[in-house]
Parts: sequence; structure tokens; C-alpha cells
Amino acid sequence: MSPEQAISERTRIRKPRESAPRVAIVAAGAGARGAFEAGALSVLVPWLARRGLRATVFVGTSAGSINATLLAGTAELEPDDAAEKLLAFWRSLSVRDVYRSPLLSAPGTLASYLGQIFGQSHVVSLLDTTPLLAFAEQTLAPYAGALRGNVKSGLVQALAVAATDASERTTVFAELAPGVRLPSTNRGRAIDYRASQVTFKHVLASSAIPVLFRPVEIDGSYYVDGGVRLNAPLAPAVALGATHVVAVATHPDSYPAAPPAQPRPRAPDIVDSIVGILASALADRMIEDLQTLDKLNVNVNGGPARLIPRLFVGPNTRRELGELAAKVYRERYHGRRVVDELDFRLLHALLGAGERDNGELLSYLFFDKAFIEPAIQLGIRYARNKTGGSAPWKPSLAVDQPAPTSTVL
Repeated sequence: MSPEQAISERTRIRKPRESAPRVAIVAAGAGARGAFEAGALSVLVPWLARRGLRATVFVGTSAGSINATLLAGTAELEPDDAAEKLLAFWRSLSVRDVYRSPLLSAPGTLASYLGQIFGQSHVVSLLDTTPLLAFAEQTLAPYAGALRGNVKSGLVQALAVAATDASERTTVFAELAPGVRLPSTNRGRAIDYRASQVTFKHVLASSAIPVLFRPVEIDGSYYVDGGVRLNAPLAPAVALGATHVVAVATHPDSYPAAPPAQPRPRAPDIVDSIVGILASALADRMIEDLQTLDKLNVNVNGGPARLIPRLFVGPNTRRELGELAAKVYRERYHGRRVVDELDFRLLHALLGAGERDNGELLSYLFFDKAFIEPAIQLGIRYARNKTGGSAPWKPSLAVDQPAPTSTVL
């Protein structure tokens, strides 16, 4: 299969016709790092609206599914108000809203593991995420009515969240406005689309980090984090007819310019390996998809085919948010002995207090206001820098005119 087929298996081009742009917001996944995306989106959503490019398609994976769902559920509000609702969600989040203290849940997990050895039970997650179910229902369910109304009226053309099913395929749960067609299966990427009323359970399924978080059951099947296979769901956005794509992620959109000057002085430890796997799963495929989209745009520029300008906001380096998490941890927890903070102390000790990658791994689980707020502010800064530049879109010349519509399968 050629690289161009990575975004969509095949594209039917109809005769171009004048229509309103269909702007898609694509939010990647990254656990607690989703606060960075929320900060960026709080700038991008109003900025788009001021330019007549109000988003109508919202696609997310993992933590990005939270951001996408909240924006779709507040699409009827003024953009600045919708942005404030999004930030308020992340600012209200704490570690106790996500999982019980491992110090309290570890005995039960150990008992389940022993039971699994003797065929009496089985362990489904290392963390007890029971609190997350109640928190998600409490905070997301109130937006359900507005979301249904926004979709029915066409104010939201589509809301889609990606999860990984037990067959190791990607399932995209899509709530569609009248007249919007459900995409067909993308066989090249093993992406299946299901028409659904997206609820907090779909968001939890999309956000269920494998091993750490409990899988979520929907209609008799179990799902885990969509980032396992499709962390930056660009393909669904294109399949849903996006004419412009605005993507936010917690990794940069390109590989490092050069290999490190010095090789590692020792063999990678467990933390190094986990961080490497996360980088590969969460960043590498996103970069490949963005490069494929750019290549398609170059190939069709000046021709009759569909051109999809894209705007991307992410940090400059892969380690920036990890370094932020490590800095926050040192400033907040160094030398403290508060009981409520023992979870992070234990996690930090297990990861290796002096290791280079411990902050990188910690940042995915650092659901603490001390980290959330700096991550939000970092996202705001990057989005302002991007939108304040002379050419935020790539390719920049295509934005002044609506792109022709097409059906992508």
C-alpha cells in the first residue's frame, strides 16, 4: 500500500462545489498531558471563529477524546465561553478523580493476581479507576443534552472518539449530524466506524490506558485506549469530510533533526524502554500521517483534487512536557511528607528519582493541579505563537478559499 493510502484507502473526487469549510479539530491522546492540548484549544477555537472557520467536526483519542467531546458539547456557546468550559474541566481534575491510591488498592490487586495464578480471578488493571467512572459521569453527562442538540441542528457535523477493541482494531464511535455519511471501514489501517450516541463511557473507553486503567465494556465488547493504534486520529477527520484540519498533540510534528551527540552510557532500563514504546505509539504514527497529508497536498496543489490545509500545535521537543513534570515534582514534593502525596512519591521512587526519563513517564499520570496549570499555560503559549505567525496553516495559500468537498472512504 502506498504512503498516500495511509490517510484513507481510496478517495472519490466529486466535481468541486462552493460550500462552507468543514473544519475538524483533531486532539491526540496523552493522559494528564491533555491539559496542554486544552490550553492550546482555548486559543485556537476563538481564533478560528474570528476567521469564519468555526469547527464543526471534533475527533479525539484518549485524553483528546475528552477535549473533543467537551468542545462538541459546548459548540452552541460563544467560542471564548466554550474554551473556558474546557479549561475549567482540566482545572477541576485531581488524581483522586482518576484512580484510587495504589497504597490502598494494591492489596486487592495482589489478591486478584494470586487468584489468577489458581484460575479463580484475573487482573484487568494495575490501578483502580473506579473514581474515574463517577467523575466522568458527573462532569460530562451534563453536556449530553447540548451535544445531542448541537448534532441534530448540524452545528456539530460529527463527534468521533477512537478506541482499540479486543481484536486489536481501531473502532471510531461517531455521532453524526443528519446527512453526514458514516465512513466505510479503512481496511489499510483496520479502522472501523460505528454510528453511536457518544457518551462518557465511550470517552472512558478511548482513555483506558492499557495495563494501568480498567478496560471499558460497551455493548458486550471491551475497549482500551485508542492511542494504542491511532493516537492522532487524522484519518477519521479526513474520512468525515474535513476541508481544514487543526491538530493538537503533546509531541512535535517532526522527528529530531539529528541523532543525539553522545550515545547512552548504559543499557536502557525499564523506564527508558516504556518511554521509547510510548513515543513510538503516540508520536511516530502521528508524524507519518501528518507527512502523508502534506505529501497529498503537494501532489494535488494546482489540480482538481481536494486540498486539506492543516494547522498543528505541539511542543518543540518530545521531552518538554516530561521536563516540566519533573520540575513541578521537584518543586512541589521535594522533602515533603504529606500522606496524600505518597502516591507520587512512590511512583517517583519506582521510576527512579535520578533517571532522565522519569519525568517523561510521570507526566502521563500526573493528574495534579501543580502540573495541570503549567501544562495549560504552555499550551496557550504555543498556540498563541502559532496563530500569531505569518503562516500558521500548511499549505498557507489554500486557506483563503474554501476547499472543494469530496467523499472519503
